[in-house]
Amino acid sequence: MKSLLPFIRLMKPHLGWVVLGSTLGLLTLLSSIGLLALSGWFIAAAALAGVSLASAQAFNYLTPGAGVRAFAMVRTAGRYFERIATHEATFRLLAQLRVWFYQHLEPLNPARLKQYRSSDLLNRIISDINSLDNLYLRVISPTLIALITSVLVAGFLAWISPVLGLLLLISLWVAGFVIPWIGYRLAAGVGESQVFATSKLRQRAITYVQGMSELHVYSALSTEQEKFAQEQRVLTDAQLRMSLISGLTSGMMSWVAGVATLLALIVAVNMVQAEVLAPAWLALIIFCVLASFEAVAPLPVAYQFLGKTRASAANLLEISQQTSDIKFADAQVSVVEPGAFSFKQVSFAYDNRAVLDDFSLHVNAGERVAIMGHTGSGKSSLINLLARFWEAQAGEIEVGGVNLHAYPESQLRAQFSVLSQPVQLFAGSVRDNLKLSGEAVSDQDMLDVLERLGLLEMLGSEGLQREVGEGGSKLSGGQRKRLGVARALLRSAPILILDEPTEGLDEATEKQVLEVILTYRPEQTLLMITHHDLFLDRFDQVVRIGPPVN
Repeated sequence: MKSLLPFIRLMKPHLGWVVLGSTLGLLTLLSSIGLLALSGWFIAAAALAGVSLASAQAFNYLTPGAGVRAFAMVRTAGRYFERIATHEATFRLLAQLRVWFYQHLEPLNPARLKQYRSSDLLNRIISDINSLDNLYLRVISPTLIALITSVLVAGFLAWISPVLGLLLLISLWVAGFVIPWIGYRLAAGVGESQVFATSKLRQRAITYVQGMSELHVYSALSTEQEKFAQEQRVLTDAQLRMSLISGLTSGMMSWVAGVATLLALIVAVNMVQAEVLAPAWLALIIFCVLASFEAVAPLPVAYQFLGKTRASAANLLEISQQTSDIKFADAQVSVVEPGAFSFKQVSFAYDNRAVLDDFSLHVNAGERVAIMGHTGSGKSSLINLLARFWEAQAGEIEVGGVNLHAYPESQLRAQFSVLSQPVQLFAGSVRDNLKLSGEAVSDQDMLDVLERLGLLEMLGSEGLQREVGEGGSKLSGGQRKRLGVARALLRSAPILILDEPTEGLDEATEKQVLEVILTYRPEQTLLMITHHDLFLDRFDQVVRIGPPVN
């Protein structure tokens, strides 16, 4: 249960809503029990009072009638506001959980994140977090309500007869603790396998959808569908086992409730025969015992799925306990030479695979540098090292005349505008994507750079509101590339870094894009990774790198 403690502590900021929801739930449940018990007594007492005219005239029906109406109104209003309060608390907790998860995920550098697939992370932030709504809504609050209700109702029956109070307390203990414990033990492994199966199915589904074109081309659609169906069967099997356990615990609950009612009936009948108890109270006791099981009814299912909740919590904690390999400074630095950067005898390797070996490069502010080399030679690694996504194993890197390690993260990010490979566009409009360059960027600035890159025709009648689709799916490959270039150009930063900005473009468009890149901000330092020889004579440095010799 230790895995759940951090998430219980997260309830503290919303304790008011949590307590309000539980209090209203308790009030509603007590009103429901009171309504059923009082109604049973009222009907029985009224029937007995009608035996003779004298008893009928003496019977006070106003007070119990008012009590029935009061319980009914409190139950109805309490149920409504209890739903509002508990769901408000749950949604606030889920929102906080997502923020909490992202706050732990966002600082992790790629070296830490590379062990996770994107679909796995997506499953954790959606499915695993959603599973935790079981913690408050179906475990903590109902358990507290059941405990308090059991003590109060058992105490009330103990006032009538200690035997009845003890009988109800034992019955509720069996129904509210023993049966949920049995369900929890039976379903613990099943719940964990259900979480794992859900994650695998989501990963398979994302892979299937994203790769559908290639699957069609290679006639592999049926093979992938069978794999998808297999994952679905595994999940369905886990769900079936959970349903069977639910049926078992539900049957056990009904059996315990029936036995408890029968025993209470026997005790109460003996009391009536002994003239210790008025006959009308017989109905009150029976209905009170029956209604009290409503307090423990949700617990078996809640604890049955607690194993699933614990598995989801463990998945989230695994991410939250990860730490970044990279530590940034706190204090701002004074940039000596904005736009300049240098690599001094830098060596770098991915998982012992050497990429750069004793690499040195100095770039003055305002210079244009082209980096060329074969695939895998380490060109893109220069960007990762400058942005401190990865750390060099040896050597020193300076930006603006200051050691890279002296920068706080936000100030370091402000030194660069980067076009990565491949271009990442976000679902939304053209304006939304270009606004990532900075809130100060105006619509006119956007239109000017789009015109220079030959993208105005792409906007059509919608203008900057043109939707690009998820990942830029509504644009052609060339349009996505040029829109990424536009976004990089609009960001005002001392250093512009472009990774293959013209890859996939025809020659005429490539010349147009390169002309814009070289002239848009003449004072800006430019580092461009390319495979092409076009316009290399306009660069101050052309650096050719290759894989280090082992």
